[in-house]
Amino acid sequence: MSTIVVATDGSASARAAVERALEEARSSQATVELVGAWSTPVNGTLGAPTYMSEDAFYATRDAMREILDGTQAHAAELGVTAEVHLVAGDPAVAICKVAEEQHADMIIMGSRGHGPLAAALLGSVTAHVVQHAHCPVMVVPDPERAARHAA
Repeated sequence: MSTIVVATDGSASARAAVERALEEARSSQATVELVGAWSTPVNGTLGAPTYMSEDAFYATRDAMREILDGTQAHAAELGVTAEVHLVAGDPAVAICKVAEEQHADMIIMGSRGHGPLAAALLGSVTAHVVQHAHCPVMVVPDPERAARHAA
């Protein structure tokens, strides 16, 4: 395996996926492609949508950049090469696109998001990626759910 794509939004589930991706990368000498993506949610009623404000957009982008930079630094501490892909757009589409462009051998992602950027993530990103990815997708269980089942 030479390339692993892992999506993160800073949630516990995404952090578990990142840790699994870093373990896989260390054992196979793979490069990790870190994907942080967000979409602009549309709110509104009666056909009059309102979009994320410019300030909210940049705050979301900056929060995602911080998550990715921290994750990249963590990877480096473990001796894993990690590249960052910060994408404004549909997260599921962005993950699949990065995986295709980087000729990924595998995508690793958490079973659910709901991190600090939950408002920007709409729909089931994991389900879309599983259905549309060109390579295998490993879905890492939510750590809280896994702990409840282990008890």
